[in-house]
Amino acid sequence: MSGKTHRGPGGRRRRHDNRDMILMALSDSAQTLPEIKEHFYALPRRFGIFSPIYRMTAEDEQPFEQELAHDLDRLISEGQVLREKDRFALTTLGRDQANNRLKGIRRAVALASGLIRPEAVSRITVVVHLALAAIKLPAAILSGSAGLLNDSIDTLLDGFSSILVYFGVRFKKERAANVFLVILMLVTGGLTLFESTRRLFIPHQPDADLTAFLAVLVSALVCLFLGLYQRYAGLQNGSLTLITQSVDSRNHVLVAVGVTAGLIAALLRFPLLDAIVGVLVAALILRSGIEQAVGLIRSWESGEADLSGYSEKFFRKYREFRKTQLRDWMLYLVDSRRAVTGAGLLEEAARALAFEKFPVLREIGTGDRDQNEEQIAQAADDLFAKGWLTEENGSLRLSPAGRRRLWMQTLPVRRTMSRSLVYHPSQTNNNPKFEAGNGEK
Repeated sequence: MSGKTHRGPGGRRRRHDNRDMILMALSDSAQTLPEIKEHFYALPRRFGIFSPIYRMTAEDEQPFEQELAHDLDRLISEGQVLREKDRFALTTLGRDQANNRLKGIRRAVALASGLIRPEAVSRITVVVHLALAAIKLPAAILSGSAGLLNDSIDTLLDGFSSILVYFGVRFKKERAANVFLVILMLVTGGLTLFESTRRLFIPHQPDADLTAFLAVLVSALVCLFLGLYQRYAGLQNGSLTLITQSVDSRNHVLVAVGVTAGLIAALLRFPLLDAIVGVLVAALILRSGIEQAVGLIRSWESGEADLSGYSEKFFRKYREFRKTQLRDWMLYLVDSRRAVTGAGLLEEAARALAFEKFPVLREIGTGDRDQNEEQIAQAADDLFAKGWLTEENGSLRLSPAGRRRLWMQTLPVRRTMSRSLVYHPSQTNNNPKFEAGNGEK
């Protein structure tokens, strides 16, 4: 571990060992300390964290520079790095170590890619459902909760249905597996609606204890993350079957809400609450089943599954986050005079998103460069359209509205909460003299 420390959020002192990252940063060529630092700052930008609103203060950055310098000294003493004036380069030993670290990242990326393959997702789904059934069945028997017992049996049946889905995916019978899932979803919703409606007229007093609450909580959390995993894998693979499974997992979260309502009703001695929530949950399950059935029929008619609606819902928040981060960062560039012209602003933003020059990001994936350029152009247009940015005699300025926007995003509370997220301008910004047209002394 590094002998130096620097402060994290809330003033806590954290200790880091940056040697592996430094070795990988130097794997292309000899670099200066500011250039090495840029590898650390490029990583959050790759995932949309541009962060003028979270930028490091001098109090934070100086200890980080000292920590990097200390780690470089250690690498030099270990014979992995040598110093040439103000530049650092790898020795043969250091290059071997850097290549090993990059191979490790490559293997991790390959493993992650394997985990979103349809067959892998189906296998994991089978294991999760059977494991949840193994947790919930004993809890239901011990607590005597009828709702939890029904949910446990449903989870067990889903485990067996997931096995059928797995074979459907493996033997290229996804459409048949999807039909089975949709039918099962409709049947589950219908039976839940029938049972809940019956309880409106014939009240049932469920039992409740801590074991039942914990089982339901675990089930809800696991199904929530399983559904997100299935949805992402389904979108990446264009698989309507995985999308349907993700909807089914979401329905299990809704069922968990219904079971929780029943347990709360038991504590409050108010059984009608269990029935009312049950009807609502059943209606939501039936609605999702009908939506999936409609999507399935349309895919038959068109010959291919239309997943655009699912993709839009799933990635919308993340796209909005990236767009907001990029716009605010570009405002900061203009406010700090790191970019003074329209062309300079676009150039500085494009340079910040040129991830192919970073070895670690090349292994992780640099993203679509054309898409990045389109996002930059769109962000610039938005800044002018919103009235946050103006241009006078070829020079960019923040309007009063733009200054208010930037001020709101740099409130001390937000900066303190987010100080662990790193911002740093690109390499030209480390120089006291900026390129002509892109900055000033």
